[in-house]
Amino acid sequence: MRKPALSIKVLPVVAALALVARQPNSAITAEKDFLPAGPFQFEPGGIQPTYMDALDERPVAKSPDGKLDITVSGPKNPDEAWVTISPSTFPDAAVQVWPIQASVAVLWRPDSGAFALTDNRYANGSYVLVCGTEFRMGEDERGLGIPITDLTPIVRKAFEERTGKYYKTDEYETLLFYAKVLRWIGNDDLLIGISARTAGPPTFPDRGMNEWDFAYLVDVPDRKVVREVNKEQLLSEYKIKAPY
Repeated sequence: MRKPALSIKVLPVVAALALVARQPNSAITAEKDFLPAGPFQFEPGGIQPTYMDALDERPVAKSPDGKLDITVSGPKNPDEAWVTISPSTFPDAAVQVWPIQASVAVLWRPDSGAFALTDNRYANGSYVLVCGTEFRMGEDERGLGIPITDLTPIVRKAFEERTGKYYKTDEYETLLFYAKVLRWIGNDDLLIGISARTAGPPTFPDRGMNEWDFAYLVDVPDRKVVREVNKEQLLSEYKIKAPY
């Protein structure tokens, strides 16, 4: 993974990235009422993550208070592009926050004090980070830095506990694991969608191939899962439709 430029110090709060039903009343109506955003779909007009990639899709996501802008900057090359913030209090240049490998989706916290980021880094996995906006001097060198919290290990652990109970063993394989930012619930809780595929041991019927699509509500300050949210609850409570 590329590290931030020498003039910028990214200060991780949680260290390394870990590799860690369909039930609308009318399928036709549902297709018209929801807008796609990755494997999860959002009702039109609602708040949803802003998609950006290293090449062509580089919109600006403005903070709710209008003071900060997030976008992707740098050459249109996955090895050189960065997620950046342009704060009004630091007008000289955008601050590099996170190196982008393929694409990201960003979602501002309602109070503009942080934003959540889905990093679609690999073909078989994505990660969820929360990036602060409190710029400060780096600990080891002069430069601006922000706190970054990796929530992926938290939801991955909860998922492994769930699948372990399903297979009644830890002898299973996670083939795909996508964690995706869906919505802030206030300024503390973050709804994180999970789309995964697992395979059980050879003795399991049909080898136990299973698709998982649901969400976790995570308390970000305490870094813990508050509850699991199934497909039906996602649709009824949050107006978000999970994959079929």
